[in-house]
Amino acid sequence: MLLSTPDEIEHYRTSGLWGEQRVDQLFVQHVKERGDEIALIDDQDHHAITGRKPQCLSFIRTWRRVVGLCNFLSGIGMKTDTVVAVMLPPCADAAVLTLAASRMGYILAPLPLTSGEAEMRQKIEQLGAKAIVCSAHYESEPIAERARNVAADLFSIRFVFSIGEGAPEGLIELQSVLDDEDSVEDEELWDIPAQPSSDAVFSINWSAATSQPAQAIGRNHNQLLSAARHVHEQTDLEAGDCMMVVHHMTGLVGLAVGVIGAFDKGARVQFHHFRTGAALSEAMCEFGTQHVCLPGTQWPVLHAVLPMDVREQLKSVMLVWNRSHRSKRVFGQNETAARLLDITNFGELAVFCQLRRHPDEIGSIPLGAIAARSVDDANWMETYLFGMDESRAESKGQLVAGELCLKSAMLPKSAFPVAGAIDGVALKATEDGFIHTDIGCHLVTEEHGEERALFRPLGDLSDILTMGALSERASDLDALYKQCVGVHDAGAFLVSGTGDGPSRLMAALVVDDQEIARENFFAFLKDRKVSSTRWPRDIIFVEAIPRNTKGVVQRDSLIEAAEISKVA
Repeated sequence: MLLSTPDEIEHYRTSGLWGEQRVDQLFVQHVKERGDEIALIDDQDHHAITGRKPQCLSFIRTWRRVVGLCNFLSGIGMKTDTVVAVMLPPCADAAVLTLAASRMGYILAPLPLTSGEAEMRQKIEQLGAKAIVCSAHYESEPIAERARNVAADLFSIRFVFSIGEGAPEGLIELQSVLDDEDSVEDEELWDIPAQPSSDAVFSINWSAATSQPAQAIGRNHNQLLSAARHVHEQTDLEAGDCMMVVHHMTGLVGLAVGVIGAFDKGARVQFHHFRTGAALSEAMCEFGTQHVCLPGTQWPVLHAVLPMDVREQLKSVMLVWNRSHRSKRVFGQNETAARLLDITNFGELAVFCQLRRHPDEIGSIPLGAIAARSVDDANWMETYLFGMDESRAESKGQLVAGELCLKSAMLPKSAFPVAGAIDGVALKATEDGFIHTDIGCHLVTEEHGEERALFRPLGDLSDILTMGALSERASDLDALYKQCVGVHDAGAFLVSGTGDGPSRLMAALVVDDQEIARENFFAFLKDRKVSSTRWPRDIIFVEAIPRNTKGVVQRDSLIEAAEISKVA
């Protein structure tokens, strides 16, 4: 499936940012050069978390599994452009599936492992997915059971594959296929199909722009590789390096920067199910990790427990920040050999990466062209502040602000088509073709160095509730909670977690009968099969939900009410 226009393809190919090779074609070059070197290593606790024993695979063994999986899937009737919903944590099996999809032209749609059945059904129907690949479970989340129940309700699903022990009956068990490397003849290994094109859609994830419902973003091989290369031209990731991947594959960071970046460079991938900084540090020490990418807020925790040999072997530490540089001062220490890089995720539309210049401050972002270092006269992206001129006229020399808009080699211009449609709906854009991000920003300076304007993201123009690595649209939660019978109004909000833990979700409800409201509310969430990320830790009852003159919930007031109620 092609979503990019001929003009767009010609523009980026001429610039040198896009090429003709798919991800699997890039990976197989490394297989030929270093087949016996280690390519993929699972977390050592993988079996306890997913029911699948951990894998340690060389490049050639990885490729044998890829070809064997392709043979199996094509043999049972899966065709090019089949949308495959994926519910796997970061692991070797997920990497093998990614390469197989690249080779066969399948479209991967990774879903959050915490998705409830209602959310799974909604996304699968929207995408027209024909297959699901899932782990038996993820810690206490019954992934395979949910997949089976959803498939039973949707006649469009033809295949449901499970990996790991403990999956319910009725699913196609896939680990025996993955483990059977001897079924592949040597001559089959190097039979690389010329099609699909590197401009064909390869994966789908969801934008987090808040002025409209979340849209499915379909990216081709070149767009994913652009995101990876923008970051790794600054990490100096190279063949034979070891990169730790802790992010899940539902977004640009885990899939593009992590897995696709390693495939592109021929790096070794060590997967890790992040639980504590100490466990991550221990794994980095054991496997010789040289590059690690993690949420920026976790860096002080990890930095405190890193042993000296890990500090000396590190080459890059990539810290991910979500759409906001509002907190100017961050943990500034870096007593390692690594370069410290800050990655700003623009609502899963694009990522921007730059070297940490001031120890305790995330760098401001250039306004205009973001040049590629590895390709002459090419730009990874262009930034523009929508409404900046109006802001300048109104501010009279004070703060100048606007909404961030982007053009980028990693960003499509339209959403993935809804099931049954031929074309995707165009993403909201300016007259000049810049895509709206719904992220408010302000100019830091209009002259810097060579008169380069810089800006700093302030955060989403609407409310996003961030709980560790998970985020939810606050207005969606408000609407969900209000659907409960007996609830007249509702507001979702966060309270601080314990220690360095993530913030906790809470709900404020306006009800008639408080005595029965609590039991009814949680029974409603259970009946709707709402995912665990949308269940509030507790609820408070209020006379009214505080709102401003535009009707926006004032969530700070709800936090104060929770403190008074001693619920937080």
